[in-house]
Amino acid sequence: MYRRYSDREGSPPRQHISKLAFLLAGLLIAVTSASLLFVGYVASQASDRQAITNEKRLFQHTLENQKHQMIREQLKVSHSDQSVRNIVLSFDYDFVRDKIRGLWKDHSYNKVLIIAPGNQVLAESFEDYTHIINRPLNETPGYLPLVDKARALYMSNRVRIPGGYSHRSLQGLEPPQYAAIGFIEIDDKPALATAMPIVPDQDAVTLPAGQPVILVAAKFVDDDMLAGLNTQLSFIDLTFLKDVIASPDSPSHFVRDANGKPLGSFSWESRALGASIWPTVIPIVLALSLLLAVLAFGIAWRIGRLTTSLQASERQNHHLAMHDTLSGLANRLQFNCVLKSATASLPASPFAIIHCDLDKFKTVNDTYGHAAGDTVIKAVAQRMTAIVGKDGLVARLGGDEFVILYRAFTDNGRLTLLSSQLIGAIEAPIPLKNGELAEIGLSIGIVTAPDCGSTPEGLMAAADDALYYSKENGRGQAAFAGDLKRLFAMSVSGVEDDHTSNAA
Repeated sequence: MYRRYSDREGSPPRQHISKLAFLLAGLLIAVTSASLLFVGYVASQASDRQAITNEKRLFQHTLENQKHQMIREQLKVSHSDQSVRNIVLSFDYDFVRDKIRGLWKDHSYNKVLIIAPGNQVLAESFEDYTHIINRPLNETPGYLPLVDKARALYMSNRVRIPGGYSHRSLQGLEPPQYAAIGFIEIDDKPALATAMPIVPDQDAVTLPAGQPVILVAAKFVDDDMLAGLNTQLSFIDLTFLKDVIASPDSPSHFVRDANGKPLGSFSWESRALGASIWPTVIPIVLALSLLLAVLAFGIAWRIGRLTTSLQASERQNHHLAMHDTLSGLANRLQFNCVLKSATASLPASPFAIIHCDLDKFKTVNDTYGHAAGDTVIKAVAQRMTAIVGKDGLVARLGGDEFVILYRAFTDNGRLTLLSSQLIGAIEAPIPLKNGELAEIGLSIGIVTAPDCGSTPEGLMAAADDALYYSKENGRGQAAFAGDLKRLFAMSVSGVEDDHTSNAA
């Protein structure tokens, strides 16, 4: 009796417990599945946001590099005693045409202007055509904010010297402290432009009182500029959307002109948005719902996968930020970091900077196309790296401009031999895919540290001057910054001797 009663009376509680267990198990599986789906959603969103943030940071850095490169290209004209003599103190038409044409031809500027005090345009160049004119700048008001800012910067940097005025040394100054740069609108087209006062570099001449003469140069935001930016970015469908204000969360970079007027947005397709993690999350959720025992392993595995994905994305973005994507060489950011470290080790660890610029590279692009130009850049990178080896860092600063930080030796004799090897290697014909042979050359400017300076800015400026001297005096050769300083000292000494003789 007892056993039958017990079985009969005890069955319902066991059935309820079993059902409750199933319900609890089902509820636990449902909660677990929902939790995992939520974690997957949050991780996916966080991964996308982080990836887009990294892309935005990379684009901002590349754009800043483009701005600084434009300023450095124009310093050869704006920061020069010769320019002061032939533009500010007296207006030499042939000199002006030559300098403006050089900026257009060597660096592909769309517009170059020389603006006198009173906002009168003295010269204007576009498409290899130079006007020597005298018109008011307010006919093209887009330039005015940058010109006004450049004049204000000049007045803050102006110093009085015997006989007139000069400009404080650029060493130690960041580019925004002496040059105005920003986006403007010209002829209803957005453009990136710079405005810089024309000032002495060696103080062999003086500036008159009053406002300075301003050099303005601009590049349109067009396919050429986008292609140039994308050589370091490798973004998908990089474009510029005029008069469009993109969402802050989208893969984009919004720009305004110097007056704060919205101009549009750089936009691209983020790689993160095309790499959904749902195809892997859902099977895992289903498997974990059926196999609750491996829940902890599944969560740990998924979190590990997400962490690895984020780390891989971070490593890739870091690599892209420090390397030139076309040539595989170090880029400007990495070179600047290494140069800063090298100067901090002076004078214990001397080194040399070998600044290189390709000759006749524009002819290759014009004759065979940009794909051939890319082939030439890659070949140049390989040849330079093979010669320099582990004794130095080879970097591409942009376009056809390369620089080497060399540590093995700093004497002129062996550096001359190394330069000859570089020039000979680059002058060797480069095979192209169509069977043609590209023939280019190499001009070099060399500066040694600490002999010629101990700051990154000063050393790079001296290397630029040496490279400019090399290109202006026949190309295909190397010039030492130290030799230029001695030549300048001798020329100044000669002038002083002449003055002394005249006075006698």
